[in-house]
Amino acid sequence: METKEFNKTNNKLSVMGVGTWQLSSDKEENIKAIRYAIDNGINFIDTAEMYNTEDVVGSAIQGYEREKLFIASKVWPTHFKYDDVIKACEASLKKIGTDYLDLYQLHWPNKSVPIKETMQAMEKLVEEGKIKNIGISNFSLDEMKEAQSVMSKYEIASNQVEYSIVTRDIEKSGVFDYCKENSIAVIAYSPLSHGKIFNNKELLADINKISNRYGKNPAQIALSWLLHRENTFPIPKASNIEHMKEDIEAGSIKLTEDDLSFLSGLASKYPIEPIANAHKKNEDKVNEYNFKEEKID
Repeated sequence: METKEFNKTNNKLSVMGVGTWQLSSDKEENIKAIRYAIDNGINFIDTAEMYNTEDVVGSAIQGYEREKLFIASKVWPTHFKYDDVIKACEASLKKIGTDYLDLYQLHWPNKSVPIKETMQAMEKLVEEGKIKNIGISNFSLDEMKEAQSVMSKYEIASNQVEYSIVTRDIEKSGVFDYCKENSIAVIAYSPLSHGKIFNNKELLADINKISNRYGKNPAQIALSWLLHRENTFPIPKASNIEHMKEDIEAGSIKLTEDDLSFLSGLASKYPIEPIANAHKKNEDKVNEYNFKEEKID
C-alpha cells in the first residue's frame, strides 16, 4: 500500500484508511477485516464515540506496534463543552486501549457551544499528549475558518467529509480548495455514497465503461478515482475481509487522464446529495440536529 504525507504533519499514512461506521453485528469478522487491512499496509483507522466501534478497533490493534498506526476518533457534539471534551477523549482512549490518539475530531458543528471553548479543550489535550492532531468533520468552509481562527497554538489537521465520485459538494462550496491551499487533509467518508452508485443503472453503466478495461468492479474504480484526488484519504468501511481485499486492490489502479476526466464528469449527470445537507437543513430545529444527550462515564 502506498503512503503519502498527511497534510503538514510528519505522518506518512496509507493512501486509504479504514472506516468503522455501521459495521456488521459480527464483531469478530470486523476485527478480522481491520487486521487484514493492517497486514496489507493500511495504517490509518477511523472510529468515533458515536459509532460504538472503539472497542472493536481496540481489539483489532492488539499485538501491533502502536507507533506504526494512525488511530483517529471523534467527539460527539453534545460533548463540546470544555470539561466534556476532556472526559470524552479519556473515555475513548480507555475503550480503544491506547495512551493517545493520532487524530481527534469534532464530529459535527454545534452552534450551542462556543467553538472557542471546544478548541481550547482540544488544544489542552494536545498539550497533555492525549492527542497529536486536531481535526474536524462535516464543517463548512466558514465553520472551518472560524474553528481555525480561535485556536492559539495549533492548526486544524483535517476535515472529514462525505466525498465520492458523484457526491462533490465540497468542491462547489470551496472546502476542497481551501483544504488543499492550507494543507488540511480531506478524509473522505462514504466513498461509495452509501452504496447509492449501485442504485442508478445509467451511472453504473458509465462506470463500467472504465472498469471493464481495467478488469475491476465499479466500486474499485469509484474508489480509485478518489485515490487520485490530491490531499484526499478515503476511508471505506471494514465490513469484511472480502470487501477489504477489493478496496486494497483499488489502490493499485492507475487511471489515465482521459479516464479520470470522464469519471469526474459523472457528478454533473448523476449528482448525489451528501447526508450532511439533511442535517444542515434541520439545524434550527429541536436539539441541534436532534443530537442525543449522553452522559460520559
